[in-house]
Amino acid sequence: MNFFGHAVIAGWRDPGARHLLGSMLPDFETMVRVPLLEVRDPDIQRGINLHHRTDDAFHRAPVFVAFCSRARMELTAAGVRRGTARAVGHIGSEMFLDGWLTRDPAHIERYLGALDLDANDLLEWKDDGQAFSKLRDRLTSWGAPHEYSEPSFVLARLADALRVHPALCVLEEQEATVAEFLPSLQQMVEREAPELLNHLQDALGSED
Repeated sequence: MNFFGHAVIAGWRDPGARHLLGSMLPDFETMVRVPLLEVRDPDIQRGINLHHRTDDAFHRAPVFVAFCSRARMELTAAGVRRGTARAVGHIGSEMFLDGWLTRDPAHIERYLGALDLDANDLLEWKDDGQAFSKLRDRLTSWGAPHEYSEPSFVLARLADALRVHPALCVLEEQEATVAEFLPSLQQMVEREAPELLNHLQDALGSED
């Protein structure tokens, strides 16, 4: 699940800005490639803990497994490498879910409120927060990730994300095949999204 989706899930339990920010921080730490050394706020820490529980439940959800299986079967049958097919199913479905979730204005308001939080005194980064501050400014300027509902944008982001992984990257000669598949993956994600969210509510609720 991507950071926007994590903020949505965190809002079910506690819509406070610190909790939502915490739920996105593990993804942000990966994005900036700078270690987060210390968290000095319990609400942020609860959000971080929820992030990891959410990822575990999300990746075990039958609906998500079905997304990945379909991508692997259809893309490999069309000649796409197995590693690429699996990555497209995994990451692509997460992006399309984020795009679907942006349809609710309340999700956007809470997400932007979390990004607006001044957490400099609550977090200790190895680089004193410089990279995180730049990321937060960039995400705030971008606003809600509505573009994740556009297959062409998702393809471009997939290509960027996978470029550094030789076994997973989208080869130039296979890009058209992936592009042709993505709209059907989007339709599947949007059709099954309510069931997926219900599964997460049940799974996370049982851990209270």
